[in-house]
Amino acid sequence: MNEHAQKLQAILEKDSLTPREVKEGVVSCFFAINRDFVKRRMGDVPAEQVDAVLNELVTQVLDEHHIDPERPELHLLQRAELALEEQTGFETEPDLIMMHKGIVQTLFARGKK
Repeated sequence: MNEHAQKLQAILEKDSLTPREVKEGVVSCFFAINRDFVKRRMGDVPAEQVDAVLNELVTQVLDEHHIDPERPELHLLQRAELALEEQTGFETEPDLIMMHKGIVQTLFARGKK
């Protein structure tokens, strides 16, 4: 299990999440799912290379949606998450998008305002 999946698993073990933990979970989910997505599409690409590209995209989208790294607002984070979904192209892999959506829904459901 990679470091993003481990971090996500630790977050998902909690019954209630702060907005910051929701943000961290969403980001970890994108990294974990994206590695699988890229592996299916391009074969074995170094994880660092995949993460660098995704990190740039995640940073850009979070900035565009005015997500405060320390005190994110859940409604803004939901919009940013949808924008990231659209840009990553997971919908071409139905099982990955379903897994991703399920995890993200759980994260937001456990988020405290």
